[in-house]
Amino acid sequence: MKQQIRLIVKFLFWGISWGCTFFVCYCLCCHAFGAEAALSTILNDFVKHAIGCILVGIGFGTTPIVYVSRRIPMGAKVFIHFAVGMGVFYPVALNLGWIPFHPSQLLRTMLQFLLSCGIFAVIWGCFHLYYRNDAKKINHRLKELEQLHADKDK
Repeated sequence: MKQQIRLIVKFLFWGISWGCTFFVCYCLCCHAFGAEAALSTILNDFVKHAIGCILVGIGFGTTPIVYVSRRIPMGAKVFIHFAVGMGVFYPVALNLGWIPFHPSQLLRTMLQFLLSCGIFAVIWGCFHLYYRNDAKKINHRLKELEQLHADKDK
């Protein structure tokens, strides 16, 4: 039980740190590329935007805990991660004006949703490839150690 709580806390802080990192990077990009209007909007309501980024980070950062389970199929894990993450992101984004919503511009909102899905897929794919490559390296090293141990026993 302690191990599970530690894992949940680890994912919680991991999500918060990613949310804060994206927030800072976004603000730096706004400053570097002269998007002062976007930056001033954030600075006028800094606390709300910072908390929003932390909540989105928690939403996307804690749900990868489902990947630890061996009983849930991979497709379901990805869906849970996506649904919870987007279920947190969209209310926050709409509430804070990150995504402007006007009923008359439904097509624009749908395109923004598709863009968000694409961004999720790219980020998820990058993490998936990283961890898959990491697992291959670990498995290769384990085989080397196993072979070394087998050679010593001969």
